[in-house]
Amino acid sequence: MRILVSVPTPPARPYIHKHCVFALLRLQQDSRYETKIILPSHNPFENNLHHIINQFLREGFDYWLSFDADNPPMNNPLDLVELDKDIVGCPTPIVHFEKSKLGERPVYYNAYKKQGDAYTEWPVREGLQKVDAIGTGCFLIAKRVFEHLDMQKGAFTRKLNKDGTVERGNDISFCERATKAGFEIYAHFNYLCRHFNEVEVSEMIQQWMAFKK
Repeated sequence: MRILVSVPTPPARPYIHKHCVFALLRLQQDSRYETKIILPSHNPFENNLHHIINQFLREGFDYWLSFDADNPPMNNPLDLVELDKDIVGCPTPIVHFEKSKLGERPVYYNAYKKQGDAYTEWPVREGLQKVDAIGTGCFLIAKRVFEHLDMQKGAFTRKLNKDGTVERGNDISFCERATKAGFEIYAHFNYLCRHFNEVEVSEMIQQWMAFKK
């Protein structure tokens, strides 16, 4: 079994957190699979992902594991290959602060449930869950997903409103295309990620205090 492991990095800031390096070293030592590690830096992010898909298909890999340069998995996501799911996300904590939404949860995991035309955090945060969408911070995708012709046509392209503003980000857009093509999406809450973000502490205090009330 051959696994392509990617850590996309932006060319303007070719940065990778040291915990991502540690995660890559652990993956490289996993003797169960043949792994190839790449650090592609095409711009913008969706373009980077599409270049990776082309390489993934061209070089005949069986699974694609990807995580962001500030988003290292805490456990070994190669364990998830044995599940043979189409798409599995390793949930990542996301900082959530908006002054207009004080009192909402200050941090949430990027596994989502669709409610009407919007997405909310998946309510059950334990074990393997079949979900409606995941974020692209850390995911494992089977080859069969990209063998589908519709998933070779800009799978991660953002969906735009008529005025050019973003209606759906690249992650939700990808999940909606995958679902339409007949694939299932999962999140595994035993395989959480770290997420290194810069935050303004006083704003987070406001959000936490409002949430506790």
